[in-house]
Amino acid sequence: MKPKIVIIMLSLFMGLGSMHAMGQNTHFWDGIEAFDGPTDENPVLAAQLDFYFDKMVAPLPDSITPEIDRLIERASFNTDLRDFILWHLLEKYRHPEYMSQDQVFVWLYDHYFSKLEIKDLNAANLALIRDKAETFRRLAIFNLAPNFAINDSVDLHSVESEYTVLFFYDHDCDVCQQEMQELDSVCIAHPEITMLAIDMNTDDISVDALYDLYDIETTPLLYVLDGEKRIIAKKIRAKQIPLLLPSSLEGQP
Repeated sequence: MKPKIVIIMLSLFMGLGSMHAMGQNTHFWDGIEAFDGPTDENPVLAAQLDFYFDKMVAPLPDSITPEIDRLIERASFNTDLRDFILWHLLEKYRHPEYMSQDQVFVWLYDHYFSKLEIKDLNAANLALIRDKAETFRRLAIFNLAPNFAINDSVDLHSVESEYTVLFFYDHDCDVCQQEMQELDSVCIAHPEITMLAIDMNTDDISVDALYDLYDIETTPLLYVLDGEKRIIAKKIRAKQIPLLLPSSLEGQP
C-alpha cells in the first residue's frame, strides 16, 4: 500500500507540462556566457527562468536544486547576472506552486544567501530570509507538526486520530466558508479524519502565535497530519485530501 500512497502524493507535486518537457533541457541555457543585458529589471530573463524551472525541470527539490547549481556555475562569470538569478529564484520558491518546493528556498539560503556576498543583500533582509528558511525547514513534509493549545482546550498532539486536518480560516472570508463546506464533506466521507478548525479572525491572543508557528500568510490554509502528527501535506485544497488516504485506493490495481 505504501508505494501507492507515494505515487498519489507525487501527483500533487508534478504537472503534466513538466513531465512532458523533462529531459529536454540540455541546451536551454546555451549562450548564457555571452549575456550582457540588464539585470536590475529583466522581464525576459525572468520569464525564461520561470519557464525553465516550471516546464523543463521536474518540480521536486531534488531535481530543481542541481539545476540551480549548474545554472549558477554557468552564470558565475557575471556576478550581477548570478545575483539576479538567485534573487528571482528565492522569491519564486518563497511562494511555491507545489507544497514541497519551499525546501528549495531553504536550500538557496543554506548554499548561497548564507555564504555569498550578493547584491542588495544586507543584514536586515538576510535575517528575514533566514527566519523564513527556518520556518520552512520546521514545516517540511514528514516533520512533526508543532504542538499548540488554544485556551488549554485543544492540544494538537493529544488528539487521537488516524489523520488530523488543521484548517486555519477567517469567518469573514467567503473562500474559507466554501472550503469549510468541502472539508466537512470530506470528513463525513472519511471518518478516520479529525478536523481542527481554527478561526484566525479573533481577539483570542492564544491564536496569534500560530501565524509564525504555521506560516499563515493567507487563509484558508490546510495541513494534513498522520497518526503520529507528522505533516504529510500542506497548503492544499480540501478536495485533494482523499488522494492521500489508503481508503481512496481500495479496489485500484
